[in-house]
Amino acid sequence: MAVDHVKSATITNLDATPVVPLTAGEGGPAPLKYIDGYATAVASSSADATYQLCRIPSNAKVKKIIFESQAQGAGAFDLGLYYATDGVIGKTTALLAAAAIDQDFFATVIDCASAVLPTDVTNESTTYTLDKRTMPIWQAVGLSADPGGNFDIVATVKTTAVTTGTGKFGISVSYTD
Repeated sequence: MAVDHVKSATITNLDATPVVPLTAGEGGPAPLKYIDGYATAVASSSADATYQLCRIPSNAKVKKIIFESQAQGAGAFDLGLYYATDGVIGKTTALLAAAAIDQDFFATVIDCASAVLPTDVTNESTTYTLDKRTMPIWQAVGLSADPGGNFDIVATVKTTAVTTGTGKFGISVSYTD
């Protein structure tokens, strides 16, 4: 068995001659920004109901998403990326299914029947992998160009409807520009 010595792309760039500068948030240091949002679940909220939780710029490089919820009796949520409803870049001001870029981009079917303690769901769906966290979110989600403006991180009721509900749930998002 060989003893391997592997360099990340970041270290390879720093060891190059001349040094290849690192881009902020893409392996290079960058100020971390933080945003959070929460909603109160509606009792008997059915599958496909949506809860807009946070808004981020399209060029954000999302580093971490923490989800937490009070007990909802029953219910499960996907956590995904939607076009923002701020009317910018010609997008609608109402949340429509067509606004979904990827309904479960960050997390799939988070069970909220019982309380959920603060939990890192950054890659719970296995879609938002480590390499994508160094990309602007528009690129990480698979768009061919930056549409500009903002995206909303939205919880969508999935599979199991919320029964008793009325509990608060939300996310905390850390990102760089």
